[in-house]
Formats: sequence, C-alpha cells, structure tokens
Amino acid sequence: MISVVLFDLDGTLVDCIVPMEHILVRVLENLGVRALGTKKKYVIENLRKILLQGNSPFDGLRLLWRVGRYLGMPPHKRVVMMLFAYRSLKEVFLNSPLFPEAKQVLDELRKRGIVMGIVTTRSAKEAEYVLKRHSIDEYFKIVVSRDLVNRGKPHPDPIIFALRKMGFSPAQAVMVGDMPTDIEAGKAAGAKTIALAIGIFNDALRESGADVIAASLQDIPCLIEAL
Repeated sequence: MISVVLFDLDGTLVDCIVPMEHILVRVLENLGVRALGTKKKYVIENLRKILLQGNSPFDGLRLLWRVGRYLGMPPHKRVVMMLFAYRSLKEVFLNSPLFPEAKQVLDELRKRGIVMGIVTTRSAKEAEYVLKRHSIDEYFKIVVSRDLVNRGKPHPDPIIFALRKMGFSPAQAVMVGDMPTDIEAGKAAGAKTIALAIGIFNDALRESGADVIAASLQDIPCLIEAL
C-alpha cells in the first residue's frame, strides 16, 4: 500500500524543460552563434546533461564551457555565454508555470490521505520560491533540496533522507519523476517508481526499469492504486 509520493520538481510539476532548450539556443544566437543541425543537437544534449547532473552549479558551468568550446567560441565569449545562460536557465525555472493538471493531481492525492514530498536537485531557496509562487507548498510535508544531502539523485540519499524524516519505509513510497536519475534514485532506495514520460527524456525513461510509465501527470493517482 503506497502511503507516500515523492515528486521531482523540474519537468514533473513545473513545465520548464522545453523552454530551457529554447532559451539556451537564444542566448547563443544573441552572441552571434547559430546552433543548427548537428550543433543544435549537441547543445540540447549538453543541456540534458546539465539537468541530469544538476546537483552542483559548477557541473552546469563546466558543461556550458564545453558547449562554447565545441561551437568554436573564443574564451571571452564563452564566459559571457556561461553567465547569461546560467542566469537565463535559472530564470526560466523560477518563472515557468505548473503543468495544468498538477494542482488537480495534488488535490486528489491529498484527498486520499497520501503524504507528499519534493525531492529536487534545486537549492532550498529556489524550490521554496517556486512552491510558494504557485501556492502548492502546503501540499508537501518535506522538501529535500541539494542543500540537505551530500549526494543527490541518482544516489538514493535524498529519498532515504525524506522517508526517514517523515517516518515511512521505502516499501510505502513511490518516486515520480521525468528523468532517468529520478527512477535510478527511487529504485536504489527501495521505493516504487513512476516514470513520467512527458518531456525530453522519454526514450531513456522507457529503458530505466521504472515500475510504471505514465503518459500524463493526470494518470498518477490511478497508477499509484495499481502498485
């Protein structure tokens, strides 16, 4: 019987992943770099790596530097690109909307007596801002940010931390996320997992070994009943 649902934030409740792709390409264009064809594919793939390895801002900056080098940007332009891209990607997250069905799903789970939490690679400040901005902070008993654990997803530490704080076992929990790292962390912690295939990681999610694949956030309440 599932008693706890832990949600990822970026791309799971907050609709920010595709806008991040667009803003990174726009930052490059504003610096006179056209990322087309193979180059655009490389840029997008590295954005995905930034999102997957989002436990430290330095990981993202290192990958952005690599993108600039691949595109042939001189060092001074790379620095400018890194600063603008990092700030722009953060602003996209902070200002993106919730998925339209997010509140309905949270209401339904709360009505069923399900305890909910957030497990994110965002900082505590960023996560708190977004949850309060959308007036959904009251739904969650705990928010585990990258500040609270030494190792973030795909390590199981954030999930284990959340469950211990709330007084539940992994057998009572399910992790819901749109990235392979969410599924890997959930499985390693011993929890059930639901892969939310609504974004840019769908192919990897189908190979992640998740207990269930969801085609929509709206499917989550029904899928939880079947676990």
